Amino acid sequence: MPDTRSELRHERTLKYSATVLVFVLLAYAVFLISQSWREAKSEQAEQLATIAALSENSIDIYFTQLRIGMQNLGADLADPAGKPDLNRAFKLVNRFQGLHTELRNVMLIRADGRILLTGDTPNRPDLPTLADDPAFNTFRDELQRGSPFAVGRPGAGHIDKSWIVSARYAVADRAGRLAYIISANLPVDMLQRYWIDSITPNITALGLVRDDGYLVSRYPEPDADSMDKLYDKPSEGAMAEYLRANDHPQQGLVELRNGKGKITGLLAVRRLRHYPLTLFVEMPVTEVRTAWRHDMHAPYFAMALVLACVFGFFSLRLHRRAWTVEKRRKELRRHYEQVLRERSPNEIFMFDTGTLQITFANDTALENLGYTLEQLQKKTILSLHPETGIESFGTMIEQLRRGEREAISYQTVQARANGSTYPVEVNLQLIKSEDDGERFMAIVQDITARKQAEENIEKFNAPLERRGRG
Repeated sequence: MPDTRSELRHERTLKYSATVLVFVLLAYAVFLISQSWREAKSEQAEQLATIAALSENSIDIYFTQLRIGMQNLGADLADPAGKPDLNRAFKLVNRFQGLHTELRNVMLIRADGRILLTGDTPNRPDLPTLADDPAFNTFRDELQRGSPFAVGRPGAGHIDKSWIVSARYAVADRAGRLAYIISANLPVDMLQRYWIDSITPNITALGLVRDDGYLVSRYPEPDADSMDKLYDKPSEGAMAEYLRANDHPQQGLVELRNGKGKITGLLAVRRLRHYPLTLFVEMPVTEVRTAWRHDMHAPYFAMALVLACVFGFFSLRLHRRAWTVEKRRKELRRHYEQVLRERSPNEIFMFDTGTLQITFANDTALENLGYTLEQLQKKTILSLHPETGIESFGTMIEQLRRGEREAISYQTVQARANGSTYPVEVNLQLIKSEDDGERFMAIVQDITARKQAEENIEKFNAPLERRGRG
């Protein structure tokens, strides 16, 4: 007679084992879903951080070049008699505007607010005055209190009434008082040239914001009806609250949440190294979910076949994701180096912090020097500057390494491939990157014209000084 109790015991064991196995599979499924979701968010966050870092570096370099150009223009506008030659000033401003084709207009403004001339319009009596404009008085006070270079709030242009952002440089007289302001008007969509061709995920917004909350530029560009609402008042929302609450951090990566605590998106911020501006990149959580669901099809199928295959497949997925992120970083880096080569009017060099050997030079530098990139990569930066001593140069770069100074400017002569030389002004910075470590960057400006102007002024003053001594 069969043992009924034994059969029942065996059946209960099988049911219990099956139940345990189901719970184990469900628990592992929950773990896999949670882990893969964290990995999906981490991957997208790394991409946003890479985009923010590369964009910040590129835009910081652009503003540095613009500042150097406006500084040189201010020096060229200086007149020993104290009263500028407005005909000569118009030619200088017109030439500067021609070199910077991205600018909509360049204005020379007297300290009292009178617009003296623009890059397209010589001096004439019907040009408007900004004396009663509160925005002008605000930024004039900012320039007098702080740095001579500043990026202002967006506003409607005084000439064509289109939305612009003004980069301004204060020109002082011999006594150190504000004499003139050079205002370079950038269209609010100008900075899109650094982003529109980038290899980026589907983002909600990418833009640049001042410390007071006013946007400088945004991509994608809003429709015409939204321009006033977007640029005429400080930004609101989760991004603006995060920046204010954290006192505009140097960099940050956060999850944006709604009033119910649910994640609505990812935000990466990166503050410009030398200017009070913050770059931000936003991605909606729906895009993260789409990528996550796409990646989860194969793991679900593998788990349905055999539990052991899931572990191997999951490891393979992690390896492939790491490779994909690294590939995207390289593609983004190539894009921004191409931007520097094609759109910079100045010579730009990157060189190793230890050997000082040149690793990168843009097209402007290659054309001016007469070298190929392969030839320059066999040289050090000091071989191009024969009058710069190794001891003085070592002292300067050591200050950058220790963080005592963010940038150092000095004048020297630069040697071409044919042996000829020309005077230059070098702006030296230390660039830090999570991928490439530290590199030095030199932005080199040809100051031949400025030197010639200074010599002409000295010749002009020499007879006056001799008569004064007589």
